[in-house]
Amino acid sequence: MDIAARVMSVVSRTSTSESAVSPIDSSQKIGKVMDVSDGAFIGGFIPCKTIQNEDQASAKLLILTQQQGNGISSFSKEGMKFRSRNSSERDDNLDDEAMLTPGGNEIERSNIFAPRADAALFSLFDGHAGSAVAVVASKCLHEHIKTRLCEILDTILHLDRHENLNFGKHRSESSYSMSKIGEEDECRIRSEQLVKGAIETAFLDMDEQISQDKQVWRLPANAGDCRAILVTSDGTKPLSRDLTPATERKRLQELAYRNPELIGNSYSRLEYSKKLTRSDLKSRVLYRDWFMDGWAVKTVKECDLRPSLISESSRKRRLLNTIGVSRGFGDHHLLTVDERLSIKPFLSAVPEVSVTNLRDLNVLTDKDVVIVASDGLWDVLSNEDAGLIVRSTLGSTDSADSSRYTQAAQDLIAAARGQQASGNLKRWVMNSGGHASYDDITVFVIPLKYCAAPPTNLEEDEEDDEMLSLE
Repeated sequence: MDIAARVMSVVSRTSTSESAVSPIDSSQKIGKVMDVSDGAFIGGFIPCKTIQNEDQASAKLLILTQQQGNGISSFSKEGMKFRSRNSSERDDNLDDEAMLTPGGNEIERSNIFAPRADAALFSLFDGHAGSAVAVVASKCLHEHIKTRLCEILDTILHLDRHENLNFGKHRSESSYSMSKIGEEDECRIRSEQLVKGAIETAFLDMDEQISQDKQVWRLPANAGDCRAILVTSDGTKPLSRDLTPATERKRLQELAYRNPELIGNSYSRLEYSKKLTRSDLKSRVLYRDWFMDGWAVKTVKECDLRPSLISESSRKRRLLNTIGVSRGFGDHHLLTVDERLSIKPFLSAVPEVSVTNLRDLNVLTDKDVVIVASDGLWDVLSNEDAGLIVRSTLGSTDSADSSRYTQAAQDLIAAARGQQASGNLKRWVMNSGGHASYDDITVFVIPLKYCAAPPTNLEEDEEDDEMLSLE
């Protein structure tokens, strides 16, 4: 099924299911457990939903094959000149095959010798104002990522082989890259940089698809501040950072500085140390702008009384008094309530991609996992708390039990969801007595030991395996 047909199917199911749901108490929590296990992969996935069910997730095994004619054979003078030896070897093989099989189909022969690789992809989508875009992205993003990776798979594998040959030796920057042959090095490109670029452009492809679909279907926007952390015997390491107005203050302020028409006369791009009122006019206040890490002093003027570009709202900072994230898919139609200013120019669909080399781990055990969760978990649990809970669960369960990762995810959900307070069914509290999470909570607990060795019993012409079924 192509992407357009898949979107139509997803949107039809989403609109039908949402219209069929009758309104009930939004404080109700729905817990659902899905165990992911087979002979080669073991993992845990737990969604804990409010009735709106705005979190979506997918887990895919992508079977990557170099697309015919899309390999990178050379770079221009401005970049890196490099002829892939894989391409040459493959051409030689095809010539031999052509001599052995006169009249054979050239495309079929090229597919036989085309480079191939497998990749596991885990995705979380935290929707707001509805789930439609989150659903569409969960069904389609992996197709965009697969397409972009397949375009350059030949070059990625070639560079990776050279990097592996140099692993363990004295490593200079050039030993991890293919540089210009016979000329002074001007550009060094590593395989991980090509993977990063493929993911970044795939995200933009997904956002463009949503923009085009908006011409036909009305899709509530999708955005989120999900997080991933690595949990090993050495401790807990963040693999991503929350992309919110607070963490991206400088980027948002610079955008408003260079494009003042985006906020007009309705907002001030500056951040102040306090909320200003008319009584603060002509007084001195601390502020900071897009180029500042520290704070400076200024005299309050009339223009400073405008709402700030990034405002405090309850416990969360919001962009233009509207949205609590600064990157995500969709929101092409989102406007501020009063001024009708478009928010999309501030919202980037470009992801931050980080790389963690598993070779850097001394030993890869069945207790080394990656936790990927929506902000419903991280609103109430720190990285260290989540790591302690998972290590405790895995340490108290049998290593042969394939459901132990599901149990770990379930324990994370239970800790963040808390329990209903006695005498107040709408209030949920944690064991510590603090407020529990009221947001949708979705958690992956991914064992690196098993993800590093994906299933090998796949047929040659088999489609991407969906390791998680969310139907």
